[in-house]
Formats: sequence, C-alpha cells, structure tokens
Amino acid sequence: MISKESLDISWLIEVSNRHRKADKILVEKVVRALLLLEGLVEADLPFVFKGGTSLMLMMESTKRLSIDIDIILPEKRELAQAFETIVRAKGFTHFELQERSHGSRIEKAHYKFFYAASHKTRQTQEYILLDILFEEPAYKVIKFIPIDSSFVRQVGEPLLVRVPSFEDILGDKLTAFAPDTTGIPYEKNGHSRAMEIIKQLYDIGCLCTFAEDGEVVCSTFNAFAKTELGYRKLEKTPVDVLDDIFGTALTICTRGQSGTGNYAALMSGINQIKHFIFSEPYHVERAITCASKAAYLASAVKAGAKELSKYSGEPMQVKNCIIGEPFDTKLNKLKKSNPEAFFYHFECKTPIPLG
Repeated sequence: MISKESLDISWLIEVSNRHRKADKILVEKVVRALLLLEGLVEADLPFVFKGGTSLMLMMESTKRLSIDIDIILPEKRELAQAFETIVRAKGFTHFELQERSHGSRIEKAHYKFFYAASHKTRQTQEYILLDILFEEPAYKVIKFIPIDSSFVRQVGEPLLVRVPSFEDILGDKLTAFAPDTTGIPYEKNGHSRAMEIIKQLYDIGCLCTFAEDGEVVCSTFNAFAKTELGYRKLEKTPVDVLDDIFGTALTICTRGQSGTGNYAALMSGINQIKHFIFSEPYHVERAITCASKAAYLASAVKAGAKELSKYSGEPMQVKNCIIGEPFDTKLNKLKKSNPEAFFYHFECKTPIPLG
C-alpha cells in the first residue's frame, strides 16, 4: 500500500527533482490520485480503471502526468458510504458530486475529492476528479496491475487494480482522437479543448509502441465507436470516425496543408501540453510522429489488420520507400526530416478518402 510519507513535503521535493523539476503541485496531485484509486480498490467496487492515469501505471512511466481517475462501472449503485470511507482513510476532507449536462445518453457521474495540500498553493483546497462511466466494459482483455509509481513510497506489497490491455486502451483512445465525430471536440461551452485532444494523440503515440494484436484494437475500436456514435445520436459509422482520425492526423503531419483538422487549434494544444510532459521535450515534430501513428492505426483498423507494424529505429528501413498516389505525396518530405513518421504513413494499408 502507498505510504503516508508519500505526502511529506520532503518526498514531493525529491520526486520533483528526479523528474526535471516537475511542478510539486502536480506531483502531489498524482500521489493523491493514486491514493483515491487505492481507496476504490479497497471498497471492492467492480470497476475497470482506464484513461491517462492508468497508462502511467501500465507503462511504468511518468512521461505525461495525469491526475484524474477514470473508471467504468457496469451499473449505477449507491456510492456515498464507500466514498465517505475513502475520505477518512486516504486523507481527503470531503467529496462532492458535480452536476453536468452531457447532452447525450451517456450515463456518467463526476466527483471531486478535496484535500488540504501538503505543498502550499494559492487554493484553499485542491481536488482530484473521479469520472465514472456506467456501462458494461467493452474491452476484450482485462488484467491486474500494481498501484505503484516512482511518485510514491510503498508499505508492503502494492494493491492490484483491473485495467484493460494496451490494445484495448488504444482502440478506446482512437475514438477520443476524432474531434468531429466521437472524440473530444475542439471547444465546449466556449472553452478550448485542444490540449485534451493532443493528450489523446500523445497517448496513442505511446500505446502504439506496446500494442501488437491488431484484432483486439479493431474489435475494441469498433465497439466503442458504435457506442459513442449512438450516445451522440450521429448517423455515422465507425468508418466515418476513422476518416476523422486520419484527416485530423494528416493536418498535423502536413502542418496544415492537407487534412480535415483545425490546424490552429491543434497547434495551440501542442503548445499547451508541454507543461504536462516531463521526461522529454514535446514539440511539433514529436506531435507529427504521434499523428503519423494515429493515421497508420486508422488505416490498419479500416483494413482489419491482424498485426501492427513497428518502426525499427533505423532510417534504412525506409531507404527505398516512396509514398505514391492515392496517398498524399507531400508526406515524402518526412523521409529525411522524420523517418519514423514517414514509415507509419508508408505502412498505411488503405487510402482514406478526405472528401
């Protein structure tokens, strides 16, 4: 289990120093989020843990800090008593249900768990957001992983939590990187959501390294795409979602010259996400690599690929490759400047029409 010493200011400073002087407020939020996750496990709730914070644990990485807890519960249930126990046991002060209008048939609940910060902030109280989706998980493979991270100290063995496979999360994440169909929109209620879009893109780029079983990616993507389209009452198909993913990715890869995305908004998101990525610099070239993987995955899912191609890291792998019609030949410029991005575009199995 996570030690209470993980909230000591001396520990937060040590973790910050080990991660390129990461914001100590964010470091504490990660610790608090993992404590909340522990509490949910101890409450014996039959949930599956998903989202960006789950990837931190699955990849044993802190490349992108994520501070929300996203879970799926198969059905609605009384949660107040369990949450009161979590508040007392895990160092929170109280929790609140956040009323939101979804404008769709999605069954969700949003809670804030408040705490008095160990590291001084401008806020009287900080909080961790818990997002709950009420539906049967559509994942093909579910496994157990330890709730452990370089951000926390442990006492004894870490608790275990249920998570989807890399392929399942990748299929799910692809539907979120489709701003004109099933994904996070460019803006909501007048506020830009561009950074949230790029967070999905970043995660897709990372997941592409780990995912191998194309059949699971295809199956999970199609299941989630159909569900999300139904929630939004859109008369579209999963193929339309794949077109959206490909067109948005192409906009980034060609720096706005081609594709169907909003380049200005996407660039804004790329610039904003830098504050959440600590283990590597994130700039447009890195985003182009991630977008090339997203474009390839959209094409692979459309073609029903059983296995996923991988870049070896050697530019010689693409030495004799040329992208021809009906693909966008402007992508050949990537061959010298970004051979990894070029590789994934060259590997596209099925051209996706862009209108």
